[in-house]
Amino acid sequence: MSKHTPQSEKSAELRQRAEKRLKSQVPEPDQPYSHAQMQRLVHELQVHQVELEVQNEELRESREQAETALERYTDLYDFAPVGYFTLSVDGTIRELNLPGARLLGFERARLVGTCLGTFISAGTRPIFNAWLKQVFTTQVKQTCEVVLVKEGLPTHTVEIEATLSLDEQEARVVMVDIAARKALEEQLRQAHKMEVVGQLAGGVAHDFNNILAAMTLNLDILEMQSSLPAETRSLVHNLVGLAQRAASLTRQLLLFSRRQAMQPVQLEINAALTNLLKMLKRLLGEDITCLCFANTQELWVEADTFMLDQAVMNVCLNARDAMPKGGTLTLETSLAEFNSENVQNHRESRPGRFACLRISDTGCGMNADVLEHVFEPFFTTKEIGKGTGLGLASAYGIVHQHQGWMNVESVVGQGTSFRLYLPLSAKTEVAQPTIPQLNFSKGQNETILLVEDEEALLFVSNRALTLLGYQVLSATNGQQALELWEQHQDNIDLVLTDMRMPQGISGLELAEKLWKAKPSLKIIIMSGYSMEIEKSRTTKNTDYTFLAKPFDLKKLAETVRCCLA
Repeated sequence: MSKHTPQSEKSAELRQRAEKRLKSQVPEPDQPYSHAQMQRLVHELQVHQVELEVQNEELRESREQAETALERYTDLYDFAPVGYFTLSVDGTIRELNLPGARLLGFERARLVGTCLGTFISAGTRPIFNAWLKQVFTTQVKQTCEVVLVKEGLPTHTVEIEATLSLDEQEARVVMVDIAARKALEEQLRQAHKMEVVGQLAGGVAHDFNNILAAMTLNLDILEMQSSLPAETRSLVHNLVGLAQRAASLTRQLLLFSRRQAMQPVQLEINAALTNLLKMLKRLLGEDITCLCFANTQELWVEADTFMLDQAVMNVCLNARDAMPKGGTLTLETSLAEFNSENVQNHRESRPGRFACLRISDTGCGMNADVLEHVFEPFFTTKEIGKGTGLGLASAYGIVHQHQGWMNVESVVGQGTSFRLYLPLSAKTEVAQPTIPQLNFSKGQNETILLVEDEEALLFVSNRALTLLGYQVLSATNGQQALELWEQHQDNIDLVLTDMRMPQGISGLELAEKLWKAKPSLKIIIMSGYSMEIEKSRTTKNTDYTFLAKPFDLKKLAETVRCCLA
């Protein structure tokens, strides 16, 4: 008997075999049984009994295997990470697993016989109806995204995929909750948008710095004129102040776009906040109460003191403007720890230990539309002339440049709360930054090769250096600079070049070419991107002086004199 024969066939075969043996051995009724016949009959019965016991054992094993398979199927079906449904052609639920019931928010028994479409939002129900029709008409696997609505619970997005059964009378449906995936996609989209805006802001700042540098030098040269009337001198002085304000805006743009180099030191957040409080209270005004709650534990971070103060002040000033009739501003520090479980509950977070600075106000609050754009540069809800839209954007850029992130929560009419997260540092010793001291003095007829592609800045820089007592050779790009070098290299004492230039030769590449010819040559590289200069220092073995744009006449004179000294 084959081991794989079905049990019904096995039983019939055993009966037939036993009956055949018995029939061959049983004598006619009128004949007496012999002793040998009786022995054979008993033996056959014993064999038959053994075969029945074997059959019963096989039946028990088959039942156990079936029960084990059923349990395994039930586990896979009811404890799967996705919802399984069987739908009729009109969308009625004929069968579903426990995760499917949880996705819909009801008990399984209550859901059987109901239409799946009733649990889908009105906005995405037409999508579901079209999807269901395609499932039964095209006989091809169909997928769509819909939004589920559950009584008393927030809506969430699911993905549903279906194939037809073999008889094409039912649809086998898989439902996956993709709310977390959607949130991640939104974070990535927002991050990409902010990166694009940051690149745009950095580009604007670069061009604007060139213009500001030219304006500032022109104004400084005007102020040097002894014959300048007092009234005109006053106007020039006002223009200098406006240029400085414009330069401050470009610095905020660079902070947002993360193209401003940091000078990090070991910083204890509670102490830094205490030092900043006096200035904050003066800026906030008397009608705003400022409360500060410092964590009892020291929170050390590696940060640029000026940049971090700028970020905190920007958020606090935004809070002040949200409380025109006064209110309360609360600053609170705490230790935040994130792991793989709670990291998903906080946007942009990652596992680790962080210092958290919470800045809360009792102001007007923000709606969802404003919150979506709150960190974008130039976005503001203030009246024209009362806000640049760069305060929160630059704070966002500063925190991200420190490898941290910002969260914001707000309720209209109840206030807003910002949280700034910065990674904790293991070090606690405070490093004191060194500040170079420069002497302001005029030149001694040294020759300077000036390379700048912005014509207005090239013109005024040439004039300023000439007034300071230098001989100047001017070039608008790297190739022209190399040609001038070939003609005057014996007389050139210093090269002052822009970092970014057209025609394929950057300021750093030009410096490297000239250093090969004259290793002792003094070189100053100008740039509106201090971060760009810092990156070049980490990848190139070079020794040059950096001059940040925009610069005034005093800064130009000091930098050139210090480099030549």
